[in-house]
Amino acid sequence: MRTLAAALLAVGAVTHQSLAQSDSAAAPPPAFRFAREAGSGLTTLWATSVAAKAERVACLAASVRHDTVFVSRILPLDPVEADSMGISSEASVERCGPPQWAGTVHTHVALYTDSLPSTRFSAQDRGVMSRWYERWHADGVFCVVYSAHDAHCEADGVVGGMHSRPRIVR
Repeated sequence: MRTLAAALLAVGAVTHQSLAQSDSAAAPPPAFRFAREAGSGLTTLWATSVAAKAERVACLAASVRHDTVFVSRILPLDPVEADSMGISSEASVERCGPPQWAGTVHTHVALYTDSLPSTRFSAQDRGVMSRWYERWHADGVFCVVYSAHDAHCEADGVVGGMHSRPRIVR
C-alpha cells in the first residue's frame, strides 16, 4: 500500500482547478510537489482524522518556483474550539500565515457519495480561505486530503508560475 506521500510524489503533481482550464490561452496551473516530510505529515494527518472520524487541519509551508508549488512541511493543529466537523477555522486563519506558513491543509472524511468524501473545497472551506486572504493579504496555498492517497490543492495568487502580486525579496 502506497502512502499519501509516495502517491503524490509518484504522480508528481496535484492539479489546480482554475479558470485556466476553461481558457485555453491561459497559462497552465502550477504543479504541486511534496517533500518527504510534508508527505509523511499528510499521511499522519489523514490517519488521525480517520481514527477520530472528524476533520483535521494543519498549517502548510510552501514556496513557488517557476511553475511548481513545493510543499515542504505541515504543522497539525489541535482541534480546539472545533465546529461539528472537528475544525476550528479561527485557529488556522490566525496560526497559518506568512512568513512561516503559506496556507492550510485539511481533511475531508465525511462521505459525500456512497464511497468517497468530497474531493473539492466546500463553500465553508472557501469562506475560511477568504478569511485567510483578508487576514494575511498574501498569496496562499490550500489543500484538502480526501483519501489515504489523494489530495486536491490550489495555489491562489500564482499565475503561470509567477506571483500575481509583486513581492520585494531581500
